[in-house]
Amino acid sequence: MKTFQAYQHRPACFRDVAETQWNSWIWQQQNAVRNRFGLKKVFPSFPDEWLKMAEAWESKGFRFLITPYVAALVTKDEQENPLENEPVWRQVFPMFKDFSDNARPDEYSKADENWEIDEEMISPIAQHKYDNRVLVMTADACLGYCTYCFRSLQSNAQEERHGGRPHWAQTIGAIRQRPSVEEVILSGGDPLLFDNANVEEMLKDLRGIPHVKAIRIHTRAWLHNPYRIDENFCGLLKKYEVTEMGVHMIHPQEITKDFVDAVERVRAGGAKTLLLTDTPLIKGVNDSAEVLRELFMELYTSGVKPYYLSHNMPNIPAAAHQRTSVKRGLKLWNSLKRRISNTAMPEYIITAHSGKKTVPESEEGTPDFIYEQDQNGWPVIRFKNWKGDWAIYQDAQD
Repeated sequence: MKTFQAYQHRPACFRDVAETQWNSWIWQQQNAVRNRFGLKKVFPSFPDEWLKMAEAWESKGFRFLITPYVAALVTKDEQENPLENEPVWRQVFPMFKDFSDNARPDEYSKADENWEIDEEMISPIAQHKYDNRVLVMTADACLGYCTYCFRSLQSNAQEERHGGRPHWAQTIGAIRQRPSVEEVILSGGDPLLFDNANVEEMLKDLRGIPHVKAIRIHTRAWLHNPYRIDENFCGLLKKYEVTEMGVHMIHPQEITKDFVDAVERVRAGGAKTLLLTDTPLIKGVNDSAEVLRELFMELYTSGVKPYYLSHNMPNIPAAAHQRTSVKRGLKLWNSLKRRISNTAMPEYIITAHSGKKTVPESEEGTPDFIYEQDQNGWPVIRFKNWKGDWAIYQDAQD
């Protein structure tokens, strides 16, 4: 896939678009499909059955946004429609006939939408969970929406719905008052929805705090709109010594020439920024040893370190279609251990309300990571979190 260039495979409705225009991240966002009514323009023979899926998705308050780049990336049939089990398509379109099962304890519930713990919130958009780092939710919006992510849902929190910039000064003030904070993570939504001028303001403010040693930027621009990683942005990475960028990649099909070019722009700009991945494990998309092996090796040889393999979180829509069990993920992880380059192997983790936890290599668990069932017979994991307290993680059934 490293030789795949999206422009050469663009949908027919974009045939008259010049390559320089196509490569503009702003043009990509302006021409994205944002509702079911735009699907017929990009896919003229789009199945009515799929339109009903999109309508059901929107009726529940879920969002989707498909950039022209992603529309070009998905593999299509002879009618120019995405293949039903296409791995990129299944990330951005709700291919679920019955996507809501309220009987499942891990299914999305609006009452449990926000995972933030009140006492950890040092501003309406900033969470101080771990001792030395703060996570800033810069916006509720994204460059594109992934069906397995809670950001495909419009947040209930008004301060998030309108973006985090009105609360930025309060956030910076709170970080200044906490000398233990050495690292700040700009996340979201997606911080790269903001233009470079706004991103620079945030980076400049953070670099003005002496005890902030590390800055991280988490973005899914690498899939939805790799042109956002432009030369000017890469210059900011060097100027403000951004320590790390999160490179969220799910399937080897996402590693295109456009992706590799974006990685090379970071390096050409002179930034020492680490590029580390977080890969959610998604049923029917990448829950295969062959797929994961190819993904991790392609990332590694592209200059990107596979860092996390994340078990797909509970409280997402269509949980039955998108979540495997933790043990299923562990079997896949163990099947790769020592069979590919060790640097290409990520850490397998779960993420609970109380924080992340590394999944032990033993498929029987350990004394502080116990596979069991709740009172209703649903699989759960009881584990000791990073504070040494016992916590519960909602597992999934295979």
